[in-house]
Amino acid sequence: MIRSLTFENYRGFPRFEMGNLGRVNLIVGTNNAGKTSVLEAIHILEAPGEISPIWATQTRRGEDIDDPDAARAGRQIDIRRLYHGHNIPIGNRLELTAQTDRGVDRFSLVIAESSPEARSPQPTLFDPTDTANDSDLLPRATALGVHWEHGQSGNDLSAVLELSRRGGVPLDSVRTLGRISESARVPIRFITAAALSAEVVIELFEEVVLTPLEDFVIEALRIIEPSIARIATSGAERRRTMSSRNINIRGGLLVRCEGIGDRIPIGSMGDGIWRLLGLALALAKTEGGILLIDEIDTGLHYSVMENMWRLVNQTAKRHRIQVFATTHSRDCYESLATVCRDTVSKNSEVTIQRVERGKAKATSYSEKEIVAAAERGMEVR
Repeated sequence: MIRSLTFENYRGFPRFEMGNLGRVNLIVGTNNAGKTSVLEAIHILEAPGEISPIWATQTRRGEDIDDPDAARAGRQIDIRRLYHGHNIPIGNRLELTAQTDRGVDRFSLVIAESSPEARSPQPTLFDPTDTANDSDLLPRATALGVHWEHGQSGNDLSAVLELSRRGGVPLDSVRTLGRISESARVPIRFITAAALSAEVVIELFEEVVLTPLEDFVIEALRIIEPSIARIATSGAERRRTMSSRNINIRGGLLVRCEGIGDRIPIGSMGDGIWRLLGLALALAKTEGGILLIDEIDTGLHYSVMENMWRLVNQTAKRHRIQVFATTHSRDCYESLATVCRDTVSKNSEVTIQRVERGKAKATSYSEKEIVAAAERGMEVR
């Protein structure tokens, strides 16, 4: 389990620390404080050998570029956007670190000059004060040194990637970086504010159908709609959903409710059901891992949030899942306080972490402090 986090030169944080982390951690703060950036950093850090979290994050944010002068055509991710100040002089370094129960996990990106003669660019670091690349185009052949350390010696992974003149990394240059041993990895899953895609939901559902986990998922949905009796995939609709490029489509699954003869397309049951379905499936399939949820209360009415938090808290404990979630909602945090009131432990299993712009350290609230703040009407967001 992650106990603390430290970021250096990452996005909006020149330096940032978050400590006293528990089993379930709710990250709060104003808009543009960096809450989602924290989730994205954990995803990058705890997926060693995987560039896909960076690619997904930057394309989701619109931080991809088209460089017509690049040797390889196609979209690229603008790696500058990961750095604080968006500056990448030679020698500039970004580092993410987690103190965990098994040791130290670390991820770093270093900007280096690559040799034009080298078949595969190799880093030769220059003076970190070199800022000759202030223009839109990098002044010389530049590479990106990528490095993961994961928990213990022998689980390190490094790669050097060529950057385009615009500071972009092409997709085809990051398809295969190698992986550390599966035994050293932990499962990790990210639910964005837009929820899981229909394709991912269907894939996860097919993994739990006709197992005890299917009953768990149905019980979770009954938090919102008690009459739900069964869920099933739909043949033709499933194929249409899986082949669609529309990420907002919510098809491929049918629901049967008690007292209603017709099967109901799950997309017709509202945002809350879809959100809770994705959350329940992610909890069911992330045993022993890390679950990241951006704006966890999206689509949920305040009246169901207490039961949602009970589901998350109990499942996280039972299946050894560490949860990091964000919210803007006072109802969301007060519902968590209600759950904490029933389960306060000596070593806090639930925390609230407040992120504030310009502050180098998150303010941490233990279970007892969360309960006290809610009872006194204190604002912790």
